[in-house]
Order: sequence, then C-alpha cells, then structure tokens
Amino acid sequence: MNALVNQVQLIGRLGADAEIKTTSQDTKVCTLRLATNERIKLRSGEWKETTQWHTCVVWGELNKVVEKYGRKGAQILVSGAIQYREYIDNQGVKRLIAEIKVNHFMALDYSSKEVDTRIEEEVDTDLPF
Repeated sequence: MNALVNQVQLIGRLGADAEIKTTSQDTKVCTLRLATNERIKLRSGEWKETTQWHTCVVWGELNKVVEKYGRKGAQILVSGAIQYREYIDNQGVKRLIAEIKVNHFMALDYSSKEVDTRIEEEVDTDLPF
C-alpha cells in the first residue's frame, strides 16, 4: 500500500524574534514568520525576486532551541507538516490559514566564540517512547 506523505522543508530567514507562549495546559507554543525568496525570470528578460511568508508553529520541548536561536534575521531550516486551521476573524468572517507544524528546527547561520557549528534539534512527537 502506498503511503501518502504530508512533509515540507523550508530554509529562510525569521521576520521577528521568537515569542514563546504557554497554554493553559502548560504547553509551550511559538509562532514563527519565515521568509523564503525565489528569483524568477520575466518574459522581458529581467529577474524578479519574490518573497513568500510562511507561518510556522512550534510546540513543546523544541521551543527550548527556538527560544535560544530564533532571532529576527536568523537563517533557519524547518521541516514538518502543512496543517490548515479555520477561525472567525473580528468581522465574523470564517478564515482558513495554512501553517507548518514544525518537528525539526536547525539554525544555519549561528556562530559564536564558543560554537562554530550548526545547531540542530528534533522532537518526534509521534513515537510513544
């Protein structure tokens, strides 16, 4: 039987510092805004750069790493699954948004006097152990 996979991997820069909140059940959650760029060639021969903004949601223990390395402008890699969520806005209109549920976070441009390497963390929430 063929398995259908919902997986996405993005490399981009953070648009703001990570702000981690705690839910009423004491679970940490963070919403990140990640910018990715693409260069496309127009019919005129000119090159145009476009930016896409992605909403990424990080749950639980992975936020320890996000809090440490999630700074505005940081180049990061995230992988996870695309999720869709509905909500009612302030005008009473039903909205549908797409988010990336992050299960892997890697800081790509982190460097300091003590550490000159990539920082990588992964939390697998699907395993029972």
